[in-house]
Amino acid sequence: MTDYPIEVYKDFARAVEGDVKVFHRLVDEGYPEWAAFANGILGDDKAVLWLLKNGFAEMGVLANGMDDEPAAMDWLRRHPSPFYYCFCQATKNDKAALAWLEKNGFPAFVILSEVIRRAMRRRIKRETFWYKINW
Repeated sequence: MTDYPIEVYKDFARAVEGDVKVFHRLVDEGYPEWAAFANGILGDDKAVLWLLKNGFAEMGVLANGMDDEPAAMDWLRRHPSPFYYCFCQATKNDKAALAWLEKNGFPAFVILSEVIRRAMRRRIKRETFWYKINW
């Protein structure tokens, strides 16, 4: 997850913010896992299942962990690499996790954690806003 070209991370950030053209570019240019990760973060369970079934378990579990799924959080805590748990926690604005990412050479993921945090806030607002009415 940490060895992709910087352009992939930039495209992911735009896709998770809703840019459909960039989402399709990720798929077309050979990075469907990042497109699925974007959708998984936005609540698409089928995208998370695709990640889990296609060799991107860490990304699938991360999407679930970012949604505070207990089994996912337990899995992330036990993963041999602290990166995954720290990245998940950074999306929740955990200062220690953000510091760990910076200290250990993952500044792009500090930025991505903020992009994901904003996307999650939009998702929560969209799903729970009190006056939402389906006509």
